[in-house]
Amino acid sequence: MHHRGRHHLGYCTNVHPGEGLDALHRVLREDVAAVKARVSPGAPLGTGLRLGHAAVEALRADPGQQAALADALTAAGLYAFTVNGFPYGDFAAAVVKSAVYRPGWADAPRLDYTLALAEVLAGLPGPAVRSLSTVGGGFRGDGHGPETQAAMVAQLDAAARGLAELADRTGVAVRLCLEPEPLTTLETTDDALALFAALRPLGAHAREHLALCYDCCHQAVLFEDVTESVGRLVAAQVPIGKVQVSSALHLGRPADPAARAALLAYAEPRYFHQTSALGADGVVRRVDDLPALHSPPPGWVDAQAWRTHFHVPIWWGGGDTLGTTRSDWQAAVRAVLAHGACEHLEIETYTWDVIPPAERAHLEGGDLHACVAAEFAALTALLDATPDPAAP
Repeated sequence: MHHRGRHHLGYCTNVHPGEGLDALHRVLREDVAAVKARVSPGAPLGTGLRLGHAAVEALRADPGQQAALADALTAAGLYAFTVNGFPYGDFAAAVVKSAVYRPGWADAPRLDYTLALAEVLAGLPGPAVRSLSTVGGGFRGDGHGPETQAAMVAQLDAAARGLAELADRTGVAVRLCLEPEPLTTLETTDDALALFAALRPLGAHAREHLALCYDCCHQAVLFEDVTESVGRLVAAQVPIGKVQVSSALHLGRPADPAARAALLAYAEPRYFHQTSALGADGVVRRVDDLPALHSPPPGWVDAQAWRTHFHVPIWWGGGDTLGTTRSDWQAAVRAVLAHGACEHLEIETYTWDVIPPAERAHLEGGDLHACVAAEFAALTALLDATPDPAAP
């Protein structure tokens, strides 16, 4: 799906649980087809494929499976402009939490998996330039000192060299896009700027094949000014290879027990839901996971607002007690468009199955396919209303 002939729009298939090739084919045949029928019935639809280590190994072991996947995409009117290579293992496991960040970029299995995934992506129908999002370094709890940083840079150098060789061989340029997130090596815009300054001396292969995946939810959770953030990245010539259009939960009245209870209803055991508070003093305080706020630490109840890393539908503005950061993703996308900074826009709302059932029932009547279609409508409406700086 294109906008103004320049931007590729899609959504990440990680919203549909399942690991392995059989699950992927079922998702394409049933779920993605249902979404396409709603949002792009007469034109090809871009997809953000989620391919974990198990699926990639199966494709690597059997070239016929790779051809079958390419054929399935073409037959369904789909193309692959991006893949999600962040989760290595089972993203729908009963408990994911910190496992989603492992292996990190200091670990050899991450490099091997990523290059194999890039090889798969290059063999699928799609544009000449594609993106592959990945973990922003590794899990901070595993250490992020000088030795870890050096190992990470060395492996990213090897990844960029491998991607340059892939481009020479196939004609498909895959950009590896590191995704900042709270609790990873890269959290803030400052972290991203520092890493890309360290990568710059590596050479042309790094400049061409290493980029940033800007997740709107993650930066909003940290109370970053996303317009300023995008501007700083562009000014520093940090390439943004992919924008994940996503929205977080926003609690505007932390002193209200009913409002806190509404947020805490989203605490669940599968994923980390990192939460930040913007204090009355302007200081941002943080906890690793939402359940910690059943007993809020000092300075939290009287804060200006709380934000939680829980991806919710981007069209949704929240309810009476609980809001979302919808205005932040809108501001981020407008900034990206104004700077002409990125052509890959991917909706990512993977938490559908863990949204509280009572709330999920109110989101397009609990119909996931209709909800994703409403997300496309919200994104395209913003794009249509935003002036194109490249227009004559």
